[in-house]
Amino acid sequence: MKQFTSDLKPIYRAATEEIGLELLDEFEEKWGSKYPLAIKSWRNNWAEISTFFKYPQEIRIIIYTTNIILE
Repeated sequence: MKQFTSDLKPIYRAATEEIGLELLDEFEEKWGSKYPLAIKSWRNNWAEISTFFKYPQEIRIIIYTTNIILE
């Protein structure tokens, strides 16, 4: 499970939402068959999850390091 969560980090640390979505696609290729419900949850909630891309990197770090879903 540690590798799974480590592989999530590039998604929410991506420079833009578009890159984050591309990384989510790659993440799904690797983990989708083992954790389909997790991938489905990210896909279904992408509009809400990705809102932090609207903030500067310094603020986003605070958001994702304090968010129980991501850590």
